This record gives sequence, C-alpha cells and structure tokens, in this order.
Amino acid sequence: MGLSLRTIRSGTSLVCSSILLASTLAIGEPTAFADGPFLFGPPQIITMPTPHSPTMVATGDLDGDGDFDVVVPGRNVEGFAYLMLNEGGVLGAPVELVTGGQTDWVEIVDLDGDGQLDLCFAVRSLRGRLSILRGNGDGTFLDFEEISLGREPRSVVVDDLDGDGDPDIAAMNHRLPIIEILLNDGAGSFVRAPQVVVGRSTVGIPFPQGIRSVDLDADGDRDLVVVATGASRIFICRNQGDATFEASEGWRPSRVNGQIGGMTNLSVGDLDLDGDDDLVVPLILIGESSHVGIFENRGSVSTVEFNRDLAFPSTNLGYAYASAMGDLDGDADLDVVIGHALPGPVMVLDNRTVPIAAGGDGVIRLEPPQQIANDSFFRGLAVADLDGDCDLDVLAVELISNSLWILPNLTPQANGCGDGFVGRVVLPPTTRETPARSKIEVDRLVDLDGDGVVGGSDLALLLAGMRGDQADAVQPVRRPEGAAPR
Repeated sequence: MGLSLRTIRSGTSLVCSSILLASTLAIGEPTAFADGPFLFGPPQIITMPTPHSPTMVATGDLDGDGDFDVVVPGRNVEGFAYLMLNEGGVLGAPVELVTGGQTDWVEIVDLDGDGQLDLCFAVRSLRGRLSILRGNGDGTFLDFEEISLGREPRSVVVDDLDGDGDPDIAAMNHRLPIIEILLNDGAGSFVRAPQVVVGRSTVGIPFPQGIRSVDLDADGDRDLVVVATGASRIFICRNQGDATFEASEGWRPSRVNGQIGGMTNLSVGDLDLDGDDDLVVPLILIGESSHVGIFENRGSVSTVEFNRDLAFPSTNLGYAYASAMGDLDGDADLDVVIGHALPGPVMVLDNRTVPIAAGGDGVIRLEPPQQIANDSFFRGLAVADLDGDCDLDVLAVELISNSLWILPNLTPQANGCGDGFVGRVVLPPTTRETPARSKIEVDRLVDLDGDGVVGGSDLALLLAGMRGDQADAVQPVRRPEGAAPR
C-alpha cells in the first residue's frame, strides 16, 4: 500500500524538514500492528507571520465543519494569537486573533451555552486577566472581553467545578500562589468564588505554572492539580462538590539519582488502564538525562494517593519541557509525547503496560524514547486527528523558530485506523538548518525560587520565562555564595 498523506499548506512560510528518528525505518514484510517503531511523515512547518514566541497549541472545531482547527497563543508583544482553520485536512494561513496581551494558554469551550465554541485566553502580564473571545460558529469571533485576575496568569482550566452543568473557570497566577475561581451563571457571565491557596507551607516561592482538572478521588467532582515550578511539587486541591476546595496537598516527583526534577507542565490520563487518571510530568534535571515522571493514581476512594516511584528517561539531548498523551498506535492505551528545550527533540514513548483487567500486572511500562522531530525549543504539544484518517497526529509549537509543526502519524494502527502504510519511509533532505544550541551553563544559575539551593526548579523557571527572541541572550547570573546544587 502506498503512502497517503495530505500536505498541509498555508499562505505563510511552509518548510519541510527531515524527521530525525532513532534508527532507519523500513518495513518490507508484514508487521504486527502496534509492535514496532512509531512512523511519522515529514513534518509540515508553518511559520507565524509576526514574531510570536508560541507557547502552546490547542485544537477544536471552531467553524462547525467537523474537523479540528488550531489556535496558537504566544508572547506576541502586539497582543495577537493565531487561528488556522482546517479545511478537509488543509490548514489555512494563520489569522490574527486580538487578545489584548501576551498569552500563555487557551481553552476552547462553549462558555455561554449557545452551541458555539469560545476561546478563553490567560493573558500573561503583571495586571493579569482572562481574555474571552465568543465564537460565532463560523471561525470568527466577537471582540475580546476581559476579566481581571492577579499577577501573571500562565494557565487556566475550564470545567464544571460546582456541579451545575455549565463550565466554570480556574485560573492560576504565577507570581501569587493562588487559584482564582470564577463560577458560570449559566449564560457565560462569571461571579467570583473563594480563592484557593497553593503551596502555603513550602520553602521558597511556589511559582504556579500549570493547572488541570480531574476527579482524582473518584467522588464525582472535579479536583484541581497545579504544577508549582518553584516548589518542585504538584499540588492537589480536592473539590468539596461546590467549587470550594480543601487545603492543597503537595507531592514531589520521583527522585532521579537523588535529584528532584524541575516541572513546567502536566498531562492527565489513565496510563495503566485501571479506570482512574494518572499524571505525567516532564522532569528537568541537572547533569542527568531528562525524564518523564509519573504520579500513578492508586485509585483510593475519597482520598488521593500516588505511587511516585516511576520515572523514565526521555532524552539526554535537552531539557524536558512539554508533555502530551494519546493513543498513537491504536492499541487502546495512552502513549507519551515529550518536547524538549535547548536543544529540542520531540520524543515519543510507547506504552507497553499490560492492565490487570487483561491479565497483566498493571505496572506502568514505557518503551525507550523515539525521536520524531528536532529543533531548538518545543514549548507546547497536542495530539489530534488533523487529516481525518482516524489516527492521532502530533502538533508542536517551536518557541525560537516561531513555528507550528504538524507531524502526520503513519504508524500502523492496531484498531485498523490510519493510512495503514507499509513500505519504506523516504525522508527528504533537511531544507533548513537547525540552530546549534548548547545547554545552559548551569553553574551560573541563580536561586530563582528563593529556597536556598540551586537545582532543576530554577532551570525550569528560567526556561518558562523565555520568549523566542531571548533564548540566545540567556545569561544566568552566578549561583549565590553557599547555595549548593540540588
């Protein structure tokens, strides 16, 4: 069977680059589905029309035609995000969305119950705010509306927190260790509920960086999970059913050779297929290969308990920064995708866990990482079926080259989806040079989180604060006297 792949084009720059794989990929004989390396076609690279410093990527059907459109927030000084409408597997040219400020995050959701998807951006500034663009259902939006927040919100989650059937908002502030709760009145207007404090008892500054909602304790309501980069912890805020929350509980990730990794990002999904959601975090380490850290949910009712003794190498080529999960080979389990910084490979780890329900031991096992792309700093990831062939493609935003990468999935699928490609993957020559970048001089790092030591959390904070035009000029100051590396 030949290669069937739709090329995604735009009116802006489109460049094909070679895929850097762990080994040469050739399948000449029939191959067992979901039992070989992942296969991805040559990436389509769409460069943003203005300096954008893209921070994440989100997908949703914004024009009602049945396929996934793409939104890319960024630290654009003019206050733009970009929308690319999908027309049958072809992404259109990036269209400016005026948001009123630099944005680190967007949620795509119907906020006002009119059946049309809206956009909720976290505007990153010291005068923090949400920027809401209400959708018309055809890929156009009304002018943005603002809701004030605290200092520098970098992430937001939209979910039904009070159990009344409409989506509420939880927004965290990077410079203040609080989560602001905004309850939906049913028509898309919001009233403030009591704030939630995270990391009150930690040493140093927590610096919350990311937030997700998930029912961790199986009581039917949505709890909050916050990545606090400065504290090197995730914080669990258990919902009492009415959008009020118990005091936050901090959890550190697994140590790697005695070192606590810095965390910037979080993915949620049932890795071991036991019916509850687990947590995946990239671990930024100094002097060690980057790792994927797992918080395995023990499935306790009315409490939260994790097995944290799981960490898998992701690469020794850079610092693990962004994570995503999705079933990339159609075998009904979630595989893990990790984007890295300085340099920036994208690595995929095949999930080989055999669940207890299928006669296995349920122990989470991830195959060694496979490289599917490489550049400088992949800051955000998503998985979605962009080309309509019913397998999941990988989307990645590259901070320094100001671009969106689409990695089309050609992996034979255990469920019969996809292109079903069997043959030889012929990779094109590289058509652009990947900038050579060396790792940050970690002996010059400063104690950014104020906890008296220098470690992965400080490096994570440095990376999380970068814009694309700053990466070449990063000059961390020297470690304070007496501050030992962690």
